[in-house]
Amino acid sequence: MQIELNSSTLNLSPAGVIAVQDGTGTQVLCLSGVLWVTQEGESKDSIVRAGDVLTLRKPGRTVISALEAASLTLMGPEPYKLNGSRQRDVHRLVADTVACS
Repeated sequence: MQIELNSSTLNLSPAGVIAVQDGTGTQVLCLSGVLWVTQEGESKDSIVRAGDVLTLRKPGRTVISALEAASLTLMGPEPYKLNGSRQRDVHRLVADTVACS
């Protein structure tokens, strides 16, 4: 299943996992619990705790795992501007639900 996101709140059970494809610039806001984030091409994984925000910096696949029951919000990159003040909502963030139980 693919879901296009501008922003969305997700609840993950312990060991729940989602994958984000090409989410460069997307912010992961952990509302509760603890998340383990692995970005393709990044040498280190990140731990994101309640109240923390992580901005995805790498293209490719990012895997977000819940180390305990967690709630998170994915906020897509800012829309880009076309022709001066005219804005167009273009978000290329796609999340695949891998396992949430």
